[in-house]
Amino acid sequence: MIEGDGSIYVPSTFRNSKGRKNTPHIEIAFDIKDSLLFEKIKEKIGGGYILIRPNNKSGRLIIKRKIILYNVINLINGRMRIPKLEALYRLIDWWNIENPNNYISKLKLDLSPIDQNSWLSGFAEADGNFYLKWDKSQKSKLILYRPINIIYYFRLSQREYYKRKMDPNLTKVSNKIFMEKIAKCLKTELIFINRTRINWIEKAYLIKTDRVESKDKLFSYFDDYPLFGYKYFACNNLKKRHYLIRTSEYKTEEGKLKFEKYSNLMKYDSMKHNWSHLNKFYDI
Repeated sequence: MIEGDGSIYVPSTFRNSKGRKNTPHIEIAFDIKDSLLFEKIKEKIGGGYILIRPNNKSGRLIIKRKIILYNVINLINGRMRIPKLEALYRLIDWWNIENPNNYISKLKLDLSPIDQNSWLSGFAEADGNFYLKWDKSQKSKLILYRPINIIYYFRLSQREYYKRKMDPNLTKVSNKIFMEKIAKCLKTELIFINRTRINWIEKAYLIKTDRVESKDKLFSYFDDYPLFGYKYFACNNLKKRHYLIRTSEYKTEEGKLKFEKYSNLMKYDSMKHNWSHLNKFYDI
């Protein structure tokens, strides 16, 4: 999640103009629908503080306290997979200068297979989403509709290059390598796209699980390493629909009712969904 919606802030100087110590921190942005998840993360790491934006649509978990920052550095050190590793290295350099008695070695990128740990789940929490579109076919008022023109997939995109906004001189690093590994893991292709922004066009990489085998792999992976935020509900109910389609059960009268039910449950609703799955969140 830190590699997706997170930021690692390392000041350029150890003291400000008034002689006070500057301090680094890690923060993770989140949708307000994920408030319970971030309260759980805060509990698990032993602290941090949560700020909710004035529009009440999003928030941030900020990790600044020395002992908690130290613990989080050690949790993610050696487990990162994207070029944002350079930010962690800057944070570790800062830490080692300020705390020579608690020296932290800089570990390399995690090159293990994507499907052997929960990294992709965290990255999907931050930058992934689930898409569903379908129509109804009804031959007569006496026959229950049949779902047709069904399109559904998981998608994940990243801009072409990793670069620091505060340091334009930093060499841009392509995000292609780790995105290719994700695509290969999910048995699909990596697509190069142009994303339209307000005043410019952003080049990016896109992954879509638009094949049956890629959907099978995706849901199998999330069975082993589940999501824990509000996207858990979209994933879980899309998976149920997927198996209705794979077994052709969606064509039966009972299957059609299940199909509609799971479709309605994909969209998060605080009145319909409970967060009991958070009880299975990882021990840290």
